[in-house]
This record gives sequence, C-alpha cells and structure tokens, in this order.
Amino acid sequence: MPKDDLTPKDPHDRLFKRVMSDEANVRQLIKEFLPKELSSQIDLREMKLIPTEKIKGYNKYYMDIAVECHISNTKGQVYFVFEHKSYPDPGVLLQILNYMTVTWDEQRKKNKPLTPIIPVVIYHGSSSWNVTTHFQGQFQNIGESIKPYIPEFNYVLVDLTQIPNEEIEQRAKDTPFLMASLMIMKLVALRDIEDIAKITVIINLPEEEKQILFLYLLYTVDVDQDTMQRIVKELGGEEIMPSLAEKLMSKGEIKGKQDLLIKQLRRKFGLSSSDEKMIRSVTDESKLDAAAEAVLDAKSKEEVLKLLGQ
Repeated sequence: MPKDDLTPKDPHDRLFKRVMSDEANVRQLIKEFLPKELSSQIDLREMKLIPTEKIKGYNKYYMDIAVECHISNTKGQVYFVFEHKSYPDPGVLLQILNYMTVTWDEQRKKNKPLTPIIPVVIYHGSSSWNVTTHFQGQFQNIGESIKPYIPEFNYVLVDLTQIPNEEIEQRAKDTPFLMASLMIMKLVALRDIEDIAKITVIINLPEEEKQILFLYLLYTVDVDQDTMQRIVKELGGEEIMPSLAEKLMSKGEIKGKQDLLIKQLRRKFGLSSSDEKMIRSVTDESKLDAAAEAVLDAKSKEEVLKLLGQ
C-alpha cells in the first residue's frame, strides 16, 4: 500500500489534503470553482504550497492547505487557504481569523509587508451549510454605526452538494484525480451509493490514486461487504480486493464501537438523528473508546460528543 495510505482516522481530512498536495489540482480548483472575478486576477502559472501549521505560544492553528500566488500584472502576492468541512461548523470563521492573525503577526515581526489571505471552504456534508460566510454575520443586533469597528472578511464557499455532478465533471475534467475525489466526497455525503459506481474516470487513474479513493470509500460508506466489493470491482479495483477484505473486517469492529456508543448515549441522554450521524462519521477507534468510557460519569451528551471532535 502507498505510504500515504488512508486510515480510519479522519478519512475526509486525509483525502482532501492528499488531493490538494498536487499544485495542478489546486490550480484547477482556483480556476474553475472560485468566482471568475477573483480567479481571473490570479497568475496561476507560479504557485507554491506553504506551511499550514502556525504556532503561537502554546497554541497551534491549522488550515488544510495554503498556497502562495501572484496577482496578475503586479508584483503583489496573495495567499489562498483551503479548509474542507464535512459538517456545518459555526467555528470556521474564528478558525480562519486565528490563522490570518498568526500569519500576519509572523510577517510583522520579520518586517515584511502583510500578504492578503483569501479563505476558501469546501463543503461536502449531508445537511445544508447554514453558517454565515462573512465575519460580521456572527453578530446580532448591531447597527450601522457599530459595524466599522468590528473586523470583517468573507470566505469563498464551494458547496459540492449544490453543484450538479455533470458540472463538477466539466470543471475538473483536466485533473481526473481531483474530479473523482470531489465527486466521491459529494456522493458519500449524500449517500448516493449507486452513482459512485458511475465515476468511471477512476478506472484509468494510477493504482496509488485508486487505492486512496477505495480506502476513503471503505471508511466513509456504510454498506455491506458485497456491495462495497462490487463497487470496487466495477471501478477497476480487482488488484486490491484481498487487502480490502482485511480492512472490511476492521471496519466491522469500528461499526460495533459506534453502535455501542449510540446505544449508551440514547439510553442515558437521548440522541438526535444528527448526533447519530456525527457518531457514524467518526472512525478513529481511540476517540470512540474514550467517548464510551466517558458516558458513565458524563453529565450531558455534549460532554461526550466533544471527545469525538473532528
């Protein structure tokens, strides 16, 4: 298996970072999925990936992917920072702001000019994205006289669930791995299992990229073993069937831990369908084990669910 083999821990995060570690995929995403009035101002011929981990004091701040680009016909630079989300995250604006301020503080300390930062959120969740896209939208009952004194910025939202399949295929046609990954991330979120088998571009991908996508399916799709093996076979994955069978057994163990935690929480606190979906999305066994152990002494379900934070 490849060194960057996906694991049950945070499969959405791992797939997105793997796809976006290729500058060609980042370039295609900026060119075809961001607003034209923005992408047309960027010189995409020169681009470089930059560190996404920032440390200030004892705190670490992350974004999934960050790239440095040049603004067309100028000497100016701009950073694009990308963050994927598989569920509506009301904290995303603060996450972005923290990353921005730490980045700018580093530049200030080095007496460098501040670089504009354009945040992009890629969403592929089962429920509607209901988080405001601009920072001041988080505040209620503020008048126009107050707004000038409150920070303001927007992020670009690319909601894959709202883009038709044919449009994703067309926009990403020059980057097959990006196309297949975006399609799978969307269809997994929508639980559209049969349409996954129609992503035939996967058949001609290099073996390493096929394996990454099949493992992502394995850790995110809740179907029986026969259905999973059929989909993999239809998409040209015959060679990894033996190792896939082993991982399917491991997945069964993860599902058992999810079932136990759901049962415990339902009995003690009650559980909503969205809570259950969130638990089903967690494939990190250590997190599931820690949450199950915490149920007995917990005073609320939120106390337990916080341990599953993704």
